[in-house]
Amino acid sequence: MIDNLVGIHKDILLWFYNLIGKSEALDHGIYLLANRIDNYVVLLAMVTLSALVYRSIEHTKWKRLRFLIIELFQIVVAVNIAWALSYILKIITHIPRPYLRYPNEIIQLFPYGGFDSFPSGHATLFMALACMIYLHHKYIGSLFIFLAVIISLTRIISGVHFPIDILVGWGIGAGVSLLVYRYFKNPRCTEFFVRMGKSFKNNIF
Repeated sequence: MIDNLVGIHKDILLWFYNLIGKSEALDHGIYLLANRIDNYVVLLAMVTLSALVYRSIEHTKWKRLRFLIIELFQIVVAVNIAWALSYILKIITHIPRPYLRYPNEIIQLFPYGGFDSFPSGHATLFMALACMIYLHHKYIGSLFIFLAVIISLTRIISGVHFPIDILVGWGIGAGVSLLVYRYFKNPRCTEFFVRMGKSFKNNIF
């Protein structure tokens, strides 16, 4: 049973990996998505969130700012907790990346990592980010979930992650975001931020 699951897992890995090598343009596109687009996605998320909050809240500029700060804080908390869990698991498991596990069958598209394959930090971080945005803004959040999926899959295609690394990363990211979102929806937590916001406004302005 376990041997069959391992075999299926390897077959899926090789199916994705065999997508590279078809053309230089495709390989370059996969490389950009897997290893270069991450910072731009985070920047896009911050800019988009700022625009959404500004346009959707019909209150004073201060209240717009307060809502933005609260949402950004939730995102930062969720992303950092998810990343920390991913990092701890990497240290505990110490699993080699696909190109190290199957050196005769896989050559990574770009140099990356070593014995830190499980789980995928990229999949964890971007799914946490995307899910937190989705919980606040469904339509635009769907776009970021799509981007998180695409970025994660290109990490498999590039030969730097196993499929299980991605699946577990998605689970951690989505699960942490949901828990953080629900925590901040607690009336006591909401009341605390309202008081902090009023105190900040009175002291600064």
